[in-house]
Amino acid sequence: MGRKAGNRRQPDLRPVEKIEISEKHIGRRAIAATVFLLIGAGALAYFFINLVRGDTGWTQITVNSSELNCGEDFTFLYETGSGAWGEKRAVTKAYTQAAEEAYQIFENGVRSVNANPNETVIVDAALYKAFEKLEKANGRWLYLPAVYEVYDNLFASVSDLAEAEFDPWVNEDVAAYFEEVLSYANDPEAVDLELMDDNHVRLSVSKEYMEFAEENETAGFIGFYWMKNAFVADYLADCLAAAGFTHGCLSSCDGFVRNLDERGQDYFFNVYDSEAYNQVVVLAKMRYHGPLSLVRLYDYAINDEDLRYRYRMADGAMRTAYIDWRDGFCRNSISSIVSYSYDKETGCADVLLSVLPVYIADKFDEDALNALAVQSKGAVYSVFRQDNEIRANDLLVEFEDIYKGYVLSR
Repeated sequence: MGRKAGNRRQPDLRPVEKIEISEKHIGRRAIAATVFLLIGAGALAYFFINLVRGDTGWTQITVNSSELNCGEDFTFLYETGSGAWGEKRAVTKAYTQAAEEAYQIFENGVRSVNANPNETVIVDAALYKAFEKLEKANGRWLYLPAVYEVYDNLFASVSDLAEAEFDPWVNEDVAAYFEEVLSYANDPEAVDLELMDDNHVRLSVSKEYMEFAEENETAGFIGFYWMKNAFVADYLADCLAAAGFTHGCLSSCDGFVRNLDERGQDYFFNVYDSEAYNQVVVLAKMRYHGPLSLVRLYDYAINDEDLRYRYRMADGAMRTAYIDWRDGFCRNSISSIVSYSYDKETGCADVLLSVLPVYIADKFDEDALNALAVQSKGAVYSVFRQDNEIRANDLLVEFEDIYKGYVLSR
C-alpha cells in the first residue's frame, strides 16, 4: 500500500474514571428528571411498554447470575401463566443463560478476533451472523474502534471546553486524526474481516495499520460500539423463543425492542421527540401487537443512560454516536425515527441497518424511508416528526394521546 503510520498522535485519551456533574451543566440532566416525572417514578425503561389489559401475571424477569452478562442493559417483562412461580423460575433460567452467552459472544468473541489479527479464528454462529449482516449493509462501521474511543471521551466531558478536545466539528487536530485513521479503516487492503466457512473468520490487517495502531495505542480493529445491543437483543429474543417463552417483551436501555408475544395483546410504545429549548415530549402513544422488532434512533437525551452515547452542548447542539463511517463525524438527518418490522425473520439489527443510511445523512430522504415499508420481504415501517406532523407509513398502526399542536399524517 505504500502508506506508513504518521507521526501525529491521537488526542489525549486518558480514561475518565469518574464524571462529576457540575451545577453549571445540570440542565443536561434536568430533561431526564422531567421526563421521568411524566412517565412515573416506577418506570424501569423510559420508552417501555404500557399494557392495555390488567397487569395480573406480569413481572419483570432479571438475570440471576454472578457471571459477566449483558442483563444490565435490558428490561424483560413477561406474563406467567397459572403456574406462575415455576414458570418464572424457568424463564429466569433461560434468560440468565442467554444473557451470559451474549456477553461471551459479543464481548469476548470480538476481543478474540481483535487479539489475533491475520489469523483464522472460530467464532460463535451468532457472532458470525452479525458480521455477515454488517458486511451486507455496505458500511464500514465495524472498523471504527479508533474513532469510537475518541467519542467515548467526548461523551464523558463535563464542559464544552473539555468536549472540544475530542470534537472533530470544532477541533482540527481531531478531524485530521480521523482522516488518518479512516485512510486505514475504510481501506479493505488495510483492514478487512474475511468470512470463511464453518464460522471461521480472519481479520486481515496490513503492516502499516498495525504500526499505526501500536503507535497510537488504539482500542482495536473492529467493534460494534453503540450498535451492539441491537444484535444482543436479537440473540436474547431468539434464545427465549427457542425455549418457548414468548409471552413478553424485551427492551434495551438504548432503543432496541423485541416483542415476542403472538397472542394479540395490545402494547403501547411512547413516541418521543424534542421541541424548542430541548424539551423532550411524548408526541403520541403507538398501539401495536407483537411479534415486532423495533429500533429508535434519536439525538436527544431523556435519562442518564442516554448520555453514554450523547453530549449536549451549551447552545443545545448535540453530539451523538451516530457516526458517518466515511469521515468520522457524527450526524443525523432528522431528530428521531422509530422504525419497526412485524416480520419474524427481521430482527432489530436488520431494522437498524436498513434505516441507518437514511438517518446518518446530511439530508432526510423520506422517499427512501417509505421505500422500506413497501419492500416485499421484511418490510420496515417508520414513525417520525416533520414540523407539527407525526408521520407514519404503516396504515395499520394506531396512535393515542397525540400531543397538543400535532396532527397525524399517513
